[in-house]
Amino acid sequence: MANELQTSQPLYEQVKSTIEKRIRGDEWPTDFRVPSEEALAEEFGVSSLTVRRALRELQSEGMLVRIQGRGTFVVGPRMQCAIFDLPDVSEEIAVSGGVHTSEVLFLGVVSPESPFVGMLPLPYEGPVYHSRLLHKEDGTPIQLEDRLVNAAEAPGYLDQDFTRVTPHAYLLRETEVTHVDNTIRAIRADEESRRALEIDGNQPCLLLDRRTWRDGVPVTRSRFLYPGDRYRLRSSHEATTSRAGAAPRSGAASRRIR
Repeated sequence: MANELQTSQPLYEQVKSTIEKRIRGDEWPTDFRVPSEEALAEEFGVSSLTVRRALRELQSEGMLVRIQGRGTFVVGPRMQCAIFDLPDVSEEIAVSGGVHTSEVLFLGVVSPESPFVGMLPLPYEGPVYHSRLLHKEDGTPIQLEDRLVNAAEAPGYLDQDFTRVTPHAYLLRETEVTHVDNTIRAIRADEESRRALEIDGNQPCLLLDRRTWRDGVPVTRSRFLYPGDRYRLRSSHEATTSRAGAAPRSGAASRRIR
């Protein structure tokens, strides 16, 4: 209802926040069919364009999926998972004896109309760069990478040839990161992503959402989408019980399924 919205935020963010609360509170459970844009616009007392932007952002964040001819459905809330030292996809492929290639699907500045607007909030005014790459092993798509970059932290980002060097390798060389946060979950990919990965609508995907900071300043937000039957992630660590509060030494490995 309209009175659920808070006046301190833009309308689309209020709608988005309210829908996200419904998903996280299981009011809208996994596989729930979301009401139409018109129905939500009437409920919240906003325009259909406002609802469309809110839904589009939730789709980009992997909480909703739109299935052509059927509607929009809830994917489900995030599940947290600690993953460290995720290697560069090109290095993984080389180690396994494969040939890595990448296709640049987009490289530019995030525009006000982009569904990625607001996904890398900065503490100051400034542009955010966006790259979308399709990584392949021996010609088979294995990873769709969307990466948002704080332009102030990597001013030369748009000048790179990402068919020759990966964003991971470039940013590792050019930026400093002091904190990393990872979220991983299974999702159903949207139609555009399915076409890029050459999969059908019934195939689950693995989504890794990674955020990085330098002393509290956002540096990047990266979203890696993997076909579920071509990739797996494994984590291992040494258990430490000698003293209270000691953190285990952790490691992670990822491996494509060939």
